[in-house]
Amino acid sequence: MDPTDLNTLRQLMDNRGWRLQFPQALEAEFQADYALRYHRHMILSGLLGVLAILGPGAVDYFWMPEVADQLWAIRAWTTGPILLLLMFSRTSIATRFMQPIIAVCAPVFVAGLVALSLTALEPVNHYYSANITMVMLVVFVLSRLQFMWGILSAAIMFIVMNTGFGVIGQQSQQMMIIHNAVFFISAVFSLLGCFLFERSLRQNYLQSRMLSFEKMGLEESNLRLQYLTAIDGLTQIANRRSLDMSLSTEWQRALRKREPLGLVMIDVDHFKLFNDTYGHQAGDECLRGVASALKDFARRPGDLAARYGGEEFVLVLTNATAQQARVVAERVRDKIVELAIPHQRSSHGNVTASFGVASITPSNRHNGPEALLLAADQALYRAKESGRNRVSVDGEPVPGQAVA
Repeated sequence: MDPTDLNTLRQLMDNRGWRLQFPQALEAEFQADYALRYHRHMILSGLLGVLAILGPGAVDYFWMPEVADQLWAIRAWTTGPILLLLMFSRTSIATRFMQPIIAVCAPVFVAGLVALSLTALEPVNHYYSANITMVMLVVFVLSRLQFMWGILSAAIMFIVMNTGFGVIGQQSQQMMIIHNAVFFISAVFSLLGCFLFERSLRQNYLQSRMLSFEKMGLEESNLRLQYLTAIDGLTQIANRRSLDMSLSTEWQRALRKREPLGLVMIDVDHFKLFNDTYGHQAGDECLRGVASALKDFARRPGDLAARYGGEEFVLVLTNATAQQARVVAERVRDKIVELAIPHQRSSHGNVTASFGVASITPSNRHNGPEALLLAADQALYRAKESGRNRVSVDGEPVPGQAVA
């Protein structure tokens, strides 16, 4: 989470949303979200407009048979281009262009209504001219047209209406004053609603983004907390708590699958003497080196390298027999020797470790994973008692001589 982005959102919220414009990157994201969210609103408003133009035509041949054909021709010329635009707007490419599409369709509707009003007979012609107000309400409110596009659309509608009634229709000055007064009042209220809706929508968008950031921050905190509670701070491998949970889970899985579960217990040889000789900081570095070597052998799903406590470590090996676990333990022992960490108070001259290996195929007669830990611990004790720097397997005799 970028704190700069969160600060920007807070500053924009402090402005209370009166400015209908975000910084460039945020504005682009807002417009993309807006286009997807209100795409259906815009298509629906266009279809309602088409129905409003075509619907009254059902009575043309009863009320005005002498001009009915002309009226239907006007309806066809008005709704035809709009239907084509609406069909195009259903494509994914046109989704981001819905604002200009609606802004263009609105003046087309107004042009059609002006033509219908000039062609229709008294008193029906006044019905069509009055419907210009309805067009503005649908376009500016129902279609969710944004304020700036609304102003542009209203300006074009104003020009179309005055050109139709004043220039082409040659209507009287009194009628033009009435048309413009009604248009102006309708436009003011419709655009005010358009502005308030967009302002509210932008505020909601900012709040949603801030909540999203806060949720991300909470999730990151939770993940960090889970990490801290599962990982040993010094060695950066699993801690005792994580080991207990993982071992219990793998024991149950092995019980279900009737597979062997292997465990290697490791103890760094003469670690207290190492600490006394080189200091605790060197001791910490030594433990980190051993842990790094150990985790390279816990690559499979379910395997786990963990710090058991102090200078003791545990390696859990899923679906591993005692002999397979022993091979891994020998490789770990070699890896620790290869670290070549000097230890002058060790008979080997370097830091070494002792290993206790055990493997059990879990069954109901076993006392849970504690039985596996106990067996590995007893094997480790035998390895230490017989000279250290060696691998001892539960149930097998320990070689009489330490591995060099």
